[in-house]
Amino acid sequence: METIRKISLEHDPGILRQDLDKYIELAIGKGATAALAVSADRIPIDERVRMKCRHPLCFGYGNSMNCPPHTGSVEDTRELVKLFKYGIALKMDVKSDRVVNPGAIEEEIGIKDLRKLCEIISAVESAAFHDGYYFAAGFASASCNLVWCKGLECQALLQKGCRMHGRAYASMEAVGIDVFRLAATIGWDVYPIGSQTPEDMIPHGSRCGLVLIE
Repeated sequence: METIRKISLEHDPGILRQDLDKYIELAIGKGATAALAVSADRIPIDERVRMKCRHPLCFGYGNSMNCPPHTGSVEDTRELVKLFKYGIALKMDVKSDRVVNPGAIEEEIGIKDLRKLCEIISAVESAAFHDGYYFAAGFASASCNLVWCKGLECQALLQKGCRMHGRAYASMEAVGIDVFRLAATIGWDVYPIGSQTPEDMIPHGSRCGLVLIE
């Protein structure tokens, strides 16, 4: 295990680059299909992403502290991302029937994948924190209420504390990040998947995450 670094006011650019490569390797070692360091100014943020949470209304809207309207405004996200230099974008490709099969959520097939994604994000975020990037912040995919507390009322909304503190993340979409554009800009193959998407029409599904660093 590496030594935890003391907090430094400045980060050596060479060491930071090595660290970013380390986090990419960590993400892939934990199960990500691909991971890449991207400049924070390349992370696309768009009000239309949040519009899709409301029109048509998503089942997760308002049901947890990590879903709109509790996640703040899109402008809040835009200003927040400006304070970071890099993000580790990652994706986990899964068989299409684990995303679009009618039982993917009801039978928790897809939920297992979403939980694994959160674990990968948590590992990268934790590694960055212990390297001195103490503002490292992770974002996952889907409503955390679905992923961790399906069928239960969000305790955080009741001001009783999150049941899954440290593992429940807001999705990128919940804060206004355009995941499709980010993936396409990177050059990753991702496909739009809806409730009526035939599974044999797509080669795979993708679960995407992001960790902001520095």
